[in-house]
Amino acid sequence: MQQKIHIMKSSAVLIMLVGFSFAMLPGGAEAQRVYIDVTGATFRPYPLAIPRVSVAGDLEDGESHSDLITERLRYNLSSSGLFQVLDPRSFLARPDEGVTAATIRFQDWANVGAEGLVTAELRPTEEEGKMSLQARIFQVTTASEVVRFSYKVPQDEARRLAHAVANDVVRHFTGERGIFDTRIAYVREAGENKELWVSDWDGHGGRRLVGTDLNLFPTWDPSGDRLAFTSYREGSPDIFITDMEGRVTPVIRGEPMFHGPAWSPDGKRIAFTRTKHGTADIWTVNPDGTEARRLTRTIGVIDTSPTWSPDGTRIAFVSNRHGNPHIFVMNSDGSDQTRLTFQGNYNQMPKWSPRGDAIVFMGRDERAVFDLFSVNPETKEISRLTQDTGQNFDPTWSPNGRHIIFTSTRTGDARLFIMNANGTGQRQIGLAPGSYTNATWGPWPPDRDEFRDSPEEPEEDDPDDESETEESGDDDDRDEE
Repeated sequence: MQQKIHIMKSSAVLIMLVGFSFAMLPGGAEAQRVYIDVTGATFRPYPLAIPRVSVAGDLEDGESHSDLITERLRYNLSSSGLFQVLDPRSFLARPDEGVTAATIRFQDWANVGAEGLVTAELRPTEEEGKMSLQARIFQVTTASEVVRFSYKVPQDEARRLAHAVANDVVRHFTGERGIFDTRIAYVREAGENKELWVSDWDGHGGRRLVGTDLNLFPTWDPSGDRLAFTSYREGSPDIFITDMEGRVTPVIRGEPMFHGPAWSPDGKRIAFTRTKHGTADIWTVNPDGTEARRLTRTIGVIDTSPTWSPDGTRIAFVSNRHGNPHIFVMNSDGSDQTRLTFQGNYNQMPKWSPRGDAIVFMGRDERAVFDLFSVNPETKEISRLTQDTGQNFDPTWSPNGRHIIFTSTRTGDARLFIMNANGTGQRQIGLAPGSYTNATWGPWPPDRDEFRDSPEEPEEDDPDDESETEESGDDDDRDEE
């Protein structure tokens, strides 16, 4: 993927993003905003330092909240592929350094290679059970603050607060929403059963939704409230829907076999595979099981694994109509069926990027090893994403199309990994020991109103005031209406 960085002047404006307030600070000629454009040739991860979140005042469990927010913020931004999050062991700054420009020795951060700096401070509030946090982004080269964010949250939401800060940092640098408040669903092996689970994108908070029999191939509806999936709960593979409480309802079942659902982007149709007498075809159906329509009509051929384009006008699928399985594309009404891949001899599991510019799929190479590849649906150009790391399969895209979660056997068991869309930055997702497959990445959730703080234009920091990290009390008056 070709990528680049732009430098742009910042302006004194007030913007609401993702339900949290932040203000662009007036910085005159020296205040410059680094804008990371991940579509150009000169991209490099932006060197970013994140010191430990400080705690001001008598905040209950403040130090543990600080530890959690600091760790998750570093992990999230490192996982984004946008930043080179510097190792805190290299930091030269004093442990008690403040969080404002007047209290920061920027040369210490420049000496460790930082170009950006993110500081944050937790404070108690007058509201019982809540805490406030103010985060600031500095440009080290100009020793200037360029933006600040304010939050007020329940004290048991420290982890989600870290996700919110990371999302806002990503949005500030790229103009795109981050993925850190999203969820994933996946299949976890439990003895002879395959259970359907859901968790945060990083594996935290996993819980079982459907736990008996064989449950496979979950797919999110666009609202993130339901999952369609294949289940053998009645003997043969049928398609069901579960809500987030584990309440299961049938979509289509009985003879023949129905499997591999894929929800359309508008939520009105579910594509699936219908198999009978050795022939498999692609169909669509309403989520309530009505108006089933056949899209492919072949005899003795396997057409399977449908995936929708982000605008809902096309469907990619797998077909062996020319011998080996390859990726094909058709219009969503079944017309204009066209072969997309010609390289390789066994291509499966296509997933269309939410950006529309790539389809990731599993291919078997000349050593009979399964790896992940992506193909441009317009140019048909193929890029390899994994190699020499065990078997890699079951890809799924993040809602911004910048990341892929997949299953890999590189550590022994089938585990979930995440990587950037170009194959870089591969790392394991922190799930309990076990075997995990069929991951599917959920959509962005709605804004969380309870996290909102009232935005106001912040005042300039007093260069003689070094008491900010020592005072206790409620939110800074600048953030109160």
